[in-house]
Amino acid sequence: MSSQFEKAVAYVQGLDKNESGPDAAIKLEASYHYVEDPTVGDADPAKQPSMFQFVERAKWTAWNGIKGMSKKDAEENYVKQLIKYLKEKHPNEPILKELEG
Repeated sequence: MSSQFEKAVAYVQGLDKNESGPDAAIKLEASYHYVEDPTVGDADPAKQPSMFQFVERAKWTAWNGIKGMSKKDAEENYVKQLIKYLKEKHPNEPILKELEG
């Protein structure tokens, strides 16, 4: 796992706990599927959520959409998506410099 990826995941996972930094919507906008693919693997069709579980279904569908992507590419894409989001919405967030550098 790359150092940048680990930092990005730790940052996003810590948003709810410390209640500081950008809004928690970043968890969805930071491309959930790019973190699931390298850490869990491809989406399991047998575990597809019900169509009434809107958020879970959207996450699973996005995750399934990158089926077969390499772990390295998924990690890089996750970091890129987080950087893009932070630049647009929260350009002064301290983690941004760490992720870019």
